[in-house]
Amino acid sequence: MRAVVICAEPDVPQDAGAVATLLGELGCRATLGRFDLGGLDLDALANRAPNVVIVEAGDDIARAQKTIKRLRDDGPLVEVPILVAVTVARLAALDFSVGFDDFVLMPIVPAELYARMRQLDWKTATFGSDEVLKIDDLVIDIAGYEVRIAGRRIELTHQEFELLRYLGQHRGRVFTREALLERAWGYRYAGGTRTVDIHVRRVRAKLGEMGSWIETVRNVGYKLRG
Repeated sequence: MRAVVICAEPDVPQDAGAVATLLGELGCRATLGRFDLGGLDLDALANRAPNVVIVEAGDDIARAQKTIKRLRDDGPLVEVPILVAVTVARLAALDFSVGFDDFVLMPIVPAELYARMRQLDWKTATFGSDEVLKIDDLVIDIAGYEVRIAGRRIELTHQEFELLRYLGQHRGRVFTREALLERAWGYRYAGGTRTVDIHVRRVRAKLGEMGSWIETVRNVGYKLRG
């Protein structure tokens, strides 16, 4: 796992409890930078973004939050999840509206740090396998035959699940209603192509905000956003 660690003085040797030291012990590759983003090769980060940015705030909440706002405004790290390391004494001063994704308390427990990094990487990752598809907060468990959004189970009928599964397995591709009838459900359903429209509408409703990921391609059919 790759991480960018932003702290006050990255060139000064850190004590045993510092984030950068712990990351090395955990087998993670860390790139160090300052609160003003000095020391970071932004061009290199644009080509290969890290899994997570860790802002080692400690007691310096004001500068840490200014850095977070800058990261969220522009640049190659704008969409990378941010984890803030903060002392217990300064936790109450942390502004949760500045744009970070999670926090960890200092002094840091290595197992907790790694678990929070993995959780953030999971939440923002998009991947697919023969058994599980993950698209943003949407998880389609093909083997377990269930759908979850941000951990919340979504109840779908058999046909709704198969429709979503098929679109998820072919993200970005447009399918006609006829193709979805045959390929998603495996046969020409008696209700005709209009049935696809009805099921798409129902799936969108059940997915809530993520329902917009199923896009209508005018005069053609449907696709799941790529």
